[in-house]
Amino acid sequence: MTALPEGLEQSFTVAAGELGMACAAWLFVENVAREAGDAGVGALRDALGRPFPVLDAVAAQWLAGARALNTDPSRLLAAVEGSAGLVVVGLEAFFLDVLVARLPPDTRCALLCHSPFDVDWERVLSNYGGRVEPVNLESFQAWAGPRSVLLTFAYGVGGHSANVLPAWVRATGEDVRTQFRALMAWDVLPAPMFVYPRWLVEVDAASFTHLFQA
Repeated sequence: MTALPEGLEQSFTVAAGELGMACAAWLFVENVAREAGDAGVGALRDALGRPFPVLDAVAAQWLAGARALNTDPSRLLAAVEGSAGLVVVGLEAFFLDVLVARLPPDTRCALLCHSPFDVDWERVLSNYGGRVEPVNLESFQAWAGPRSVLLTFAYGVGGHSANVLPAWVRATGEDVRTQFRALMAWDVLPAPMFVYPRWLVEVDAASFTHLFQA
């Protein structure tokens, strides 16, 4: 059996907080594969797959031959064209990086600072040079309006359901749904999850006005 470094679970928890679960999973899988090949990826999945189902799914993708993460935001950008404000619920750094870089300069962007992990939000936001503003569950509705969009990251869309972070459910009550022009999801894990989706909740895929897959 391939030996893995000690403290990997704690390291992944930190990375998931700073990067997002899907981005952290790809980072870990790629680095383990570089050092220990597919056997190492299998060992990583055995060690951390149950507590981190997104990592489990990404490792399974890798072992099935996937080698790249698709972060192209083109379809999403077309859908938000003309928006005055975009509020992002959830953090997936590689996806957010390319999205923010290509947003029109007159579209304001905010990130809901809420996560199941410990996050240094000031450090996360500093990566965007003031382009992304912080909001919380009490203040984000100030961004609502007929030209505003609410966006979340989804983790595996199967049939009529999608997995999202609990913050999305807290943020999208009936009163909020009527206040934003669109409620969008960007599926950053277009693959099935084989273990119980801890950290996530299931919602009706039809509840989104737009759903994009990576």
